[in-house]
Amino acid sequence: MGSIVTVRIPLTRLNNIVSTLGIDRRQFHDGFRQVSTSTGYPIVYGGGETVRRRMLVSPNSFALPKTGKAGSLFVEYAARVLIPDRIWWDTAHVVALYCEEPVLSNIFYALNLKTDGDNRVYAEKSLVLWLNTTWGILTILFNRQETRGRWTSLKMAQWRLLPVLDVRRLESSSLRRIASVFDKYKSTSPRRIPEQFDPKDPDPVRTGIDRDFLRALKPSLDEVGIEKALLGVYRRVHAALKLWIKE
Repeated sequence: MGSIVTVRIPLTRLNNIVSTLGIDRRQFHDGFRQVSTSTGYPIVYGGGETVRRRMLVSPNSFALPKTGKAGSLFVEYAARVLIPDRIWWDTAHVVALYCEEPVLSNIFYALNLKTDGDNRVYAEKSLVLWLNTTWGILTILFNRQETRGRWTSLKMAQWRLLPVLDVRRLESSSLRRIASVFDKYKSTSPRRIPEQFDPKDPDPVRTGIDRDFLRALKPSLDEVGIEKALLGVYRRVHAALKLWIKE
């Protein structure tokens, strides 16, 4: 029998905590051209497996503005939090990404939070971590729009309505603890998402992210009890993913 672990997680629609939600791929290609030489406009270009392997990502290219307005577009919408406009679940290791400098992307929406001041970076890291927890991933799966098999499309309007961690309602101390969990796992590559939840061999990075996230919200939780409870969750997720992939 699995353990029962109770943790209250404040949720809200993503739209309630963002100030800007980037540009889409059409706007990107209308306004910019991808180049390999430095232009002062760093970007994350493409969405292959190498880009989606870890939560922390670095700019891998540069953009050259095609119009006079494109430069101001970059200044207004570039951000450190990146969320995908589509996901190929078979090869994705993580969902949301974090870059240590503001960027735009042709595949990811760059997201700025309403949070200001010292807590802004902590809130950004906390949101990215949440979206890469089992509960964040499940929320995305529940609200997915399948385009072809396990290709999932998530347009801006869908993201805006997605329930996410309400970083505004968390104490500064909680945000700092969650952000420290992000920092702990940011450069670590979990297995591909469908391979993370096998209850007989759970991905240690998956278990670590989920366990440490819960303990960041409720430090009094017992690690052993959490891991037993997580195995019960993973068993169900693993079975559901196997059925989906088989179909």
